Amino acid sequence: MKKISLFATIFVAFFAFGVMNVEAATSFDGMEENGVITLTENVELASKYQIDDDKEITIDLNGYTLTGPTDNYLIDNRGTIKIIDNGSSKGKISCPSSTSSCLRNLGEMTIDGVTVESAFAAVKNDAENDYYGNLTVKNATLISTRTGSTSVGFTGVLQNWGSAIVYNTTITATENEYSVFARSGSATNTDSTITISNSTLTGSNFVVQERDGSNQTTQTVNISNSTLNGQAKGNKSSGAISSYSGDITVTTNKVSVNNVVVANSKPGTKITFDMDYNTTLAIPEGVTVIIPEGRVLTVKTNGVKVGDGKLELQGKMEGAGVYLENANAYYPTLQNAIRYGVSSKGTDTIKLLDNIKETSKIDVNSNKNITIDLNGYTVDGTNSVVIANNGTLTFMDTSKDKTGEFNPTITNNGSLTIEGGTFANAPVTNDGATTTLNGGTYPIEDIENVVIPEDKEIIKNEDGSYSIVPINEEIEVTDPEPTTPETPVEEVKEEAKNPETSDGILLFLGLTVVGIAGSVLTYIRLHN
Repeated sequence: MKKISLFATIFVAFFAFGVMNVEAATSFDGMEENGVITLTENVELASKYQIDDDKEITIDLNGYTLTGPTDNYLIDNRGTIKIIDNGSSKGKISCPSSTSSCLRNLGEMTIDGVTVESAFAAVKNDAENDYYGNLTVKNATLISTRTGSTSVGFTGVLQNWGSAIVYNTTITATENEYSVFARSGSATNTDSTITISNSTLTGSNFVVQERDGSNQTTQTVNISNSTLNGQAKGNKSSGAISSYSGDITVTTNKVSVNNVVVANSKPGTKITFDMDYNTTLAIPEGVTVIIPEGRVLTVKTNGVKVGDGKLELQGKMEGAGVYLENANAYYPTLQNAIRYGVSSKGTDTIKLLDNIKETSKIDVNSNKNITIDLNGYTVDGTNSVVIANNGTLTFMDTSKDKTGEFNPTITNNGSLTIEGGTFANAPVTNDGATTTLNGGTYPIEDIENVVIPEDKEIIKNEDGSYSIVPINEEIEVTDPEPTTPETPVEEVKEEAKNPETSDGILLFLGLTVVGIAGSVLTYIRLHN
């Protein structure tokens, strides 16, 4: 029995020693030297660690894990703190509290090369009374694992009330939460500013901007050379100021991407849509939107408005059956282009890029001056085109083979001119309107209330249709008075080559040579 008791005692002591070895420390005792806390083991704090105004601290995780309390901040800083990790294998900061931010800053805080994972907000850069947080986050990873309703006061993975600089950092929220929460106002009535570069933001919203308790404060968000996964929220009326520059990649098919990112991009910005995008797009001057290979840009009702910007189409664009030349914009239908693309008193040319089907009435409103170039394509549909009083509409077909067709009916109450195209229905011209046919093909010959110019006529085609064509004028050709031209030098030369004339000259030359030779011989004989 004594042996058993001794063995049991030794076992219990050994087990207790082992447990003590694997348990984390509950404080930084013995780890601080000259203002630097270097973790030598995992540390779990039961209460927040507060740094006062006049204190300067560096915390080196040294490859270990620093865990916060379950109901409060891990670190509450009013002085100066730098958090780093010089361990060969990296540790992290972990906060289990689901109601409190992990790291709170009211002074100067730098997070460099550290992973912070929290069940609530990872970092809160705060402003309170006379305190105003200045935060730098670089080469870091910030994560919130929070899920659920925002009614409990969720503040984003990184919440900013003060001034923050973030670069080369990944900030990740869960699917229903947001990455960066930029706020201003509250009790301090101060503005906030955050500048983010070379980073990746992921969440249901990659950024949310909001004013709290003030009608004047602003939240400025500057993002450059970053990847943005999620939507964005923020209204200028609530103090949101947004700016995007450099190379930006967005991955969310939401209209907010257009309203916030594209609309607020500086000239020179290149925005890559790394998704199939099918909502409204308007590109500001100097901004390039890139649709990469394998991605599709689908043109919706309000169109793709390139304007003075640039659309770089490495992938493909679908639904762009209509091109508005002056506005440099694409639409799925004529009705969309005329309604959303041409101003109330605008002049523009609409060029078909594909066969299209109109499902709504096309209204050419008063004072609009529109040219439709069928460009060899077909406009189908049972709806009508109505030209209002003082509206002007011209049809043409600039295609090589002139194969453009227009099937809807046309009712003219303004001014209609047809230069070309094949029409399933003859235009109807109401009282006070003017319809001029300079070309085109129609199903009937007798078209009421139209003007056909004097140099044009209507002819019947083999298929029974009728076309407006130029009148074939007969041109009388008269022979000029006969004249005797001077004999050209070349003709004289040819005459000299006449066989008969040449033979006579040769015979004369031959006899002359013989005579001269005979005289020479006679002279030689007489003088020898």
